[in-house]
Amino acid sequence: MAPVKKPQSSYLLFCNEKRKQIMNKNPGIRIGDIQKIISVQWKELKPEEKEVYVQLAAKDKARYQQELLDNPLVNDEPTAEKRTVCDSNACIYPLRRVRKILQSDPDVGKVSKDALIAIAKASELFAQFLGTKSYEQALYRNKRQIKASDVTRTIQTTASLDWLREDFPDVKPIQALAAIENKAKKDKKALPDTASFFKPRTTGETIEQIPE
Repeated sequence: MAPVKKPQSSYLLFCNEKRKQIMNKNPGIRIGDIQKIISVQWKELKPEEKEVYVQLAAKDKARYQQELLDNPLVNDEPTAEKRTVCDSNACIYPLRRVRKILQSDPDVGKVSKDALIAIAKASELFAQFLGTKSYEQALYRNKRQIKASDVTRTIQTTASLDWLREDFPDVKPIQALAAIENKAKKDKKALPDTASFFKPRTTGETIEQIPE
């Protein structure tokens, strides 16, 4: 049975109503800018205008409580097993570092701890998946060490990673160019030094006469 949908606050109800209007009037507007506009509009509301959304929120809360009563078997709280999965101690990546990466995007505001843990765990699973696939590429080369080319080749050949291909172009052209440059260097070293053929004569140096 699906969990009961939690009630929304008056501010969230206002956001949901205004967000689409702002997007229609400003195509291509960034999410962060939309939120700033909504925040300003909310602050500018008169008390009686805010009261409309307060009443809507109260109705939504009553709906939530009634649905809980009508569905006593619905457990809206996470089980002990689920809480263990979402425990911050179960994360390998430092949550502070993950938060810093997320907030480097100007569109990202505050991030709750639960969301932070979920993102960190998802990142770990992604890294594990990419590492496993890259190791398979290394084994295909009869190697046990994963190289950058293995990661790139994995991204280029795995359908679910196609969104990364622009950032990780195929290594074939790069390797081919490097091979050509190395060959050119070797060929250059193998050639005799022709500069000595045109070395200017010093003072007093005579030209050897060729006998007739």
